[in-house]
Amino acid sequence: MARTCTVCSHPEKEEIDRLLVRGDSIAGIARDFAVSEDALKRHFDNHVPKTLAASPSAKEITDADKLLSEIEEVKNRALRLLDKAENAQDTRVYGPPSQYLKEFREYVRLMAELSGKLAAQPQITIINNPQWVELRTLIIGALEPYPEAREAVIHAIRQ
Repeated sequence: MARTCTVCSHPEKEEIDRLLVRGDSIAGIARDFAVSEDALKRHFDNHVPKTLAASPSAKEITDADKLLSEIEEVKNRALRLLDKAENAQDTRVYGPPSQYLKEFREYVRLMAELSGKLAAQPQITIINNPQWVELRTLIIGALEPYPEAREAVIHAIRQ
């Protein structure tokens, strides 16, 4: 009879999967969640979907998740300090409440920017621009007799 995967039955399986996909140290994850390194390796090999593990955006997603958590913590801290500043008898202890309102306003602006409701800066996309497509095709075609240069240009364009 096959044994149940200890990681799959772990109460914090989703967090373990997130850390594995992000590429965190197996030894560190094993230590933090009290599971064996071998169990983590088997779980990663057999149960974490290959498409998710290989996805270049998986790390970006987990990094974005972490960033959002950190931003949320800054917001919570600013609100706690704002509350204390508003209730303080002496403004010298916490300073004026307005400084915490500025922090909260910055949080709201940042969250709007991240959610796409507020543009950080005007975005100009030329990838699908017909003139760019035509120019790119001409350059790559002109470099046909020079394969090394052609590959270098293609590589540079993709970056």
